[in-house]
Amino acid sequence: MTKLQVIESPTGYFTLKGELNRNTIPRSVALATLEKRANKQGSSTLDMSGVSHTDTAGLAWLMNFLKGNQQQNVHFELIGIPKSLIKLAKISDVDSFLSVQ
Repeated sequence: MTKLQVIESPTGYFTLKGELNRNTIPRSVALATLEKRANKQGSSTLDMSGVSHTDTAGLAWLMNFLKGNQQQNVHFELIGIPKSLIKLAKISDVDSFLSVQ
């Protein structure tokens, strides 16, 4: 299991690195930090190219994260979405919500 990290550089540009799955999400201090920092930005980027493994828990976390931020008028542009996450989104019929093709 690879520890999940969130790196912010520059301000408003967040990079996820590691595993985003049922094992890492519940105890991730990094995700809690991201959620706090994101609420202070009007528009941000979430670079997911460093995510090495994800599952349905990762997809659910991402959808809830985006929805919660949209409700607070915070927009996130997703880049580098892992192919496995795109496949899960398509299978789950939520790919349009994540703006993936």
